[in-house]
Amino acid sequence: MKKSKAGRERLKVVTIAEEPLEWIPYVTAARGSQDIVYELLPIYRGEILGLPKEVEALIIASDLQGMALHDNGEYGGSLVGEKLPETLEHLLQLHLPDVNQDKVLVCLCGDLYGDTSVRGSSGDPLPVWRAFRSRFQAVLGVNGNHDDLSPEGEAELASTGGIHLFSKPSVLLHKGLMVAGLGGVTGRGDRPNRTPEPEYLETLGHLLQRGPHILLLHQGPEVPAAGLHGHSATLAQLEAGPELLVCCGHIHWHQPLAELGNGTQVLNTDGRVLIFTAASPD
Repeated sequence: MKKSKAGRERLKVVTIAEEPLEWIPYVTAARGSQDIVYELLPIYRGEILGLPKEVEALIIASDLQGMALHDNGEYGGSLVGEKLPETLEHLLQLHLPDVNQDKVLVCLCGDLYGDTSVRGSSGDPLPVWRAFRSRFQAVLGVNGNHDDLSPEGEAELASTGGIHLFSKPSVLLHKGLMVAGLGGVTGRGDRPNRTPEPEYLETLGHLLQRGPHILLLHQGPEVPAAGLHGHSATLAQLEAGPELLVCCGHIHWHQPLAELGNGTQVLNTDGRVLIFTAASPD
């Protein structure tokens, strides 16, 4: 397996289970925002090569746009992303009891807010960040185009140990893993969480030159060969860069994983959650 500039082996997804470990029910606005629909958020297990020993599990999620459905069938009061960390904690205890939950890395790829009145509405994802940090020691992520953090919310995240929101594109070293983050989508620069395409691509290129193991995006690439929609210029930039693991959301894919021509793997977690543990090198 190829190594990064930091000298560690690249991360490489080996397997993702076809059937979910669990489903979390939630409610969201229907298309046209004239009604509600009941949805299920699937949680899958997978195995990955290249995890450092200090990271015993890697959890990736995005586009958690809905309200949690409670046991009594009612909804409201909490986002589905607020319920997710407790469920993940229980699943780890049940299915992966040897995993030290202090050595779990959570990566969030944006759009953590949702409601039942307007489909695709923007709002405050801060409760989801708080919920993840209450259960796990390390939570990294980027904003999606529907995340609307207040200055006070950003300040809270910036001052909370164990949390790192890539509010500005950058690279962070976590337990031997170089994680890069670039949030938002391409678009008019006067709108929240949008960057003009030339600036976005220039920034993406600079991050790739740093040789990260993981790149967290909200907007992902298209992969025409697999019939997967996304941003075409992002695809060209990623294929011209080093081999790495890209995590994204924004547009739902019928499959969670695609591999680009240069060996880069792209994980799309729009409306799904992935739990990876170390695969045997054999």
